[in-house]
Amino acid sequence: MSQRRVQPAPERDTLLTIPNLITFLRILLIIPFVQAVTAGNDTRAVIIFFIAGVTDAFDGVLARALNQTSKFGRLVDPVADKVLAGIAYVAMSLFRGPRPAVPIWIMAVVLTRDALILLGCAFIYWKAHTTAFRPSFAGKFNTVVELNLIGLFLVACLYPPISPLLPAYYVVFAVSIVVSFTGYVRQGIAMLRDAGAAPSCPPGV
Repeated sequence: MSQRRVQPAPERDTLLTIPNLITFLRILLIIPFVQAVTAGNDTRAVIIFFIAGVTDAFDGVLARALNQTSKFGRLVDPVADKVLAGIAYVAMSLFRGPRPAVPIWIMAVVLTRDALILLGCAFIYWKAHTTAFRPSFAGKFNTVVELNLIGLFLVACLYPPISPLLPAYYVVFAVSIVVSFTGYVRQGIAMLRDAGAAPSCPPGV
């Protein structure tokens, strides 16, 4: 007897779902987080960042449990993570005053990578009329590394004995940036080729 395949619930078009409201909350948490970071209240910053991380994990689980997945949530959820990370790195790198700050090169790499990916998506949409980028494991791993680095840095400010862990984590961060960005470039080139918008290259390129 053949088993009937269970079809996933269709995505909703509405914005007003519980998971989307949780995503909005995570975006709003950026304001008190930046205030805490720039004021030197790292304890409050860690608490706010932890709450944001919980909402990030909870909204996706809730969307599937309540059958409230939506196109808006699928698109905005990763954007919220990137906005939080980008603003956090700017605040923690440039607006810490005399307190320990995230190295400027890390902030620059994070912002440059995200800007290049956005420009690449816009170019591919212009040339190939598609937005079918698939999230890669390397890309998701890089997002986790970026967000964990924020938390690790703040905890290191509160508990200096763990500060020696930061240089090693910076290496992991750099490798994840390069690997994930390279994967998205390859995916973008493949999408352009499929649409006939890019010349073919020799194998292995």
